[in-house]
Amino acid sequence: MMEDKHSSFLNASSGEPIAEMIDFGKLRDRIIRLIPLVLFLLIGCLAVAYISVRYTRPLFQSSSVLQIDIKSDAKVLGFKSFDEDINVLAREIEIIKSRLFLNKVAEAINWEVSYFQYGDILFEERYPYIPFKVNVIQTTPDYTDRSIDLVILNNSEFNIELNTPAGVFSKQYQFHDTVQIDMLKVVITPTMNYLDETDNRYFFKINSIPGLVNYLYANLTVEPLDFKAQTITVSFTDYNRDKASHILTAIDTLYIYYSQLEQNKANRQRIDFLNLQLRQTEEKLSDLEGYFENFTINNKTTNMDANLSRTILIMEQLDSQRFATQKRIELCNNLLDKIVKDSQFDLSPAEVMAFSPDLTAEMQRLNTLTEEKQILLSSYRDNTFAFQKKNDEIEFLKKRIFGYLETTRESLYTLLDQLKKRKANLEHEFVSLPGKRTEYTKTERYYTLYEEFYLSLIKNKAEFELAQAGTVTDFRILSSASSSALISPNKILYYSIGVVAWLFISFLIISLGYLFDNKITSQQELERISAAFVLGSIPFYANKALKSSRLVINNNLKSEISEAFRTIRTNLEFLNGHSNKTIIAITSTISGEGKTFIAINLGGIISLRGQKVLLLDLDMRKPRFQEVFPEAHTSKGLSTILINKHTIEECIQETLVQNLHYIAAGPIPPNPSELILGGSFDKLIEKVCESYDTIIIDTPPVGLVTDGIQALKIATLPIYVFRAGHSKKIYLQNVNRLVKVNKIKNLALILNSVKKTSADSYGYGKNYYEVEKPSNWKKIRELLPI
Repeated sequence: MMEDKHSSFLNASSGEPIAEMIDFGKLRDRIIRLIPLVLFLLIGCLAVAYISVRYTRPLFQSSSVLQIDIKSDAKVLGFKSFDEDINVLAREIEIIKSRLFLNKVAEAINWEVSYFQYGDILFEERYPYIPFKVNVIQTTPDYTDRSIDLVILNNSEFNIELNTPAGVFSKQYQFHDTVQIDMLKVVITPTMNYLDETDNRYFFKINSIPGLVNYLYANLTVEPLDFKAQTITVSFTDYNRDKASHILTAIDTLYIYYSQLEQNKANRQRIDFLNLQLRQTEEKLSDLEGYFENFTINNKTTNMDANLSRTILIMEQLDSQRFATQKRIELCNNLLDKIVKDSQFDLSPAEVMAFSPDLTAEMQRLNTLTEEKQILLSSYRDNTFAFQKKNDEIEFLKKRIFGYLETTRESLYTLLDQLKKRKANLEHEFVSLPGKRTEYTKTERYYTLYEEFYLSLIKNKAEFELAQAGTVTDFRILSSASSSALISPNKILYYSIGVVAWLFISFLIISLGYLFDNKITSQQELERISAAFVLGSIPFYANKALKSSRLVINNNLKSEISEAFRTIRTNLEFLNGHSNKTIIAITSTISGEGKTFIAINLGGIISLRGQKVLLLDLDMRKPRFQEVFPEAHTSKGLSTILINKHTIEECIQETLVQNLHYIAAGPIPPNPSELILGGSFDKLIEKVCESYDTIIIDTPPVGLVTDGIQALKIATLPIYVFRAGHSKKIYLQNVNRLVKVNKIKNLALILNSVKKTSADSYGYGKNYYEVEKPSNWKKIRELLPI
């Protein structure tokens, strides 16, 4: 059973309930020890909270409530509403938070410059009462949205400083002077709000529109308040109380103004589109009307069928004129031939009608002269004067008729050419008339369509304008921008966080200290993690006057430590049973755990019962008895007995306590393990048991050397010592090894140097222990409850 429990402890899986695994006494002790640290942590956390509240810039928030209600009255007039957005609330929230709207707000508020004043630790914005005015004449993006330091030296001078690519610029100026730094040019003038303050250190920023938009976007919060009532909450935060309220007022005002424009944006776009289409359609109709006008002018009609019939009639007339002209040309040619051949002119009625009456008269007169010439030729010779005269008259008349006929023939030829060209034109026009009629018909159809489309556009435009006039935005500010309320720092929150942090850190320190504490601190803990029998615990003992002595039970027989050793003595009697001889071997894991202290005082308390007790210092590597008993002989002892240099009787030494004797370790041998295992040690034990009732062996620490294992094997009561607050839980592995490997039976445990609390005290009271110290051991014997 003991082996199983030791294994369960070493594997950290004992299977016990958590409540039973927790050592509440140890936890309580740790809490008591850490009370000063916990109190210091509380003071520290509260101090941090106070400093955070003290040196955190106050943040203010201004809020307003808007009701979003969009309704359309266009249906009342018989037209459909063009704004049927279901999720109106979410859309309006996004509009307010949009950078497009915030850009309009930034342009409207037009805060060109922001002014700030330095403090000892923090800084504050001087708004609306600015100590000086910065008039920006010229700037570039390199100098916007950045801090420019300014120190007012007196009522007329100031110093300006900023970082430039060339380095730190610092220069002193007069108020009203033009300050030019690279591409930055400003004029700074004092205002009526300036006072000769203790700290005249300021800085200002030239704001850009993108910078203001980012500032508005970062500090604006828009949240739905009541979906059924369609209300939203608009909040704005800033480190300046007045600025937060003024900006929120500007946002609400501009939103009410621009919401009307935004709600009718779709209708305006449709109306603009219709206006564009109307202008284009009017231009097209104007072009078509110009085409009809030109067509009418060019074709003298708009009835192409009548124009076609008229063209055919004109062509027939031209053919008749051309035939008559050709006939007249033939007549002219015949007459010319007759004139050339001196033939008689026999004019037909058609020829007479073809020429003018004058020409007809001339030709008839020529016929008459020709006849008269023939008559003269019959009576006169051809060389007579009368004949010659007649002949000249005939030739002159011929020339005149010939010239007239030539002129007439040329004019007839010209007329014939004109008739041919005109007919050709008419024939070409006749061929193009069907195409013109088709084009005219198509253009006329387009004109009709454009005219109908134009009328439809006018109608739709009227409908959209009426819908725009009927759509109204009924946005109401239910709660205007309130006076900015302080939202940070929240003192209660900060101090609450400090207290919570204190509780958490304290719990963490206590918990981690408890969990990572691998030291054995109480008898209850030792009993819980070990299956071996725990004889008892020895309270912590500190006496500066007894630096070299560890025999303490003789100082006060009724002290707490004496009672503890009595308890252990009683428990040993139960373990030993009816055995007359008791061999007690006391060991530990490492040195410093108090095994020598336990051995000596346990021997002393047993000897008070009248038993003869012999103490053996088996720790020949590091002897301790000479520290406890200054009169001890270091030249002889256990080491000289084992090598047969001295006898047992020669090495036994007495103490101040009656019946308590001891044998010191003697000179330190080079081979203590061989001396113990050689067989002489067993004989030594057998021999001393003949003279003493109890043998107590102070063995070396088994965690360091194996010298004492032989003593533990021959002991009837092996004891393993742990020191509270010093021995580690892992030392129990040595206990398991002694039980499992070395087969040590009846191994018992003692916890040494336990610091008792009020809850762990025996309850005897202070007066019980503080009795007069006996002057000699006879009185001690008389007081013993034997």
